Amino acid sequence: MLDETWGLKPVLFYIGKYPVEAYPVFLLIAIATGIGVYVWQLKKDGIRSSNALYIAIFAIFGGTIGAKLPLIFIYWNELNSNPDSLNILLSGRTIVGGLIGGAAGTFLAKKMFGIKDRLGNQLAIPVAVAMAVGRIGCLLRGCCYGQPTALPWGVDFGDHIFRHPTQVYEIIFDLSLVCFLIWKKKKELKPGELFRTFLNSYLSFRFLLEFIRVEKISSLGLTDFQLLCVISLIYINRKEIFNLILGKKGKRYERQSKQLQ
Repeated sequence: MLDETWGLKPVLFYIGKYPVEAYPVFLLIAIATGIGVYVWQLKKDGIRSSNALYIAIFAIFGGTIGAKLPLIFIYWNELNSNPDSLNILLSGRTIVGGLIGGAAGTFLAKKMFGIKDRLGNQLAIPVAVAMAVGRIGCLLRGCCYGQPTALPWGVDFGDHIFRHPTQVYEIIFDLSLVCFLIWKKKKELKPGELFRTFLNSYLSFRFLLEFIRVEKISSLGLTDFQLLCVISLIYINRKEIFNLILGKKGKRYERQSKQLQ
């Protein structure tokens, strides 16, 4: 059952006695906006391949599943012990898991349909826009909030404690990232380069944002989401990391060889 005392405006309005909640409404608006911007990007770039539709569908389904799975693993004990666990599970999502799931869905679509097209440069901006819209729902509902703060822009979500409005921080970051990606897209890019820039930027930001969010510490003094960000960043940049390690080893071997001569 939704607690209407928590959040800025968890219920937008009522249709009879049925509440229309802010979170699912803005989630739907976010998905619709993302799809709209994606279609616009495809038209602008002159891409008319039906493969773009398959990739979008699999990315949405993969993102939906990915947004749920981390919550199941992270809060397994809480979900088992809470009689309202089904409602909690249905209402909760994580953007980090959604991004990973969306990327996995895209990969699966390419494998299943033999798609060679790389549309990461067309996906990056729509996803960033959708994330910014979706966080408005988080702000109104009062989820994903930050730790207590004495800063003048602290927000009371219902417990009379002024907290970091981390949802607002992320909205500002996402919109700034959209502007940066639009600027970067005007330059000559490799296929998929823009989406990789988006992932590196958001995951790095999210890692830092976790330090002022209310999340339980998992291991190494980090939250589960921070660990997920680190693992994802290492995977995304694995080639560069591997080359960097090899490069250092090569230089060390070269210096040792010169010393022996």
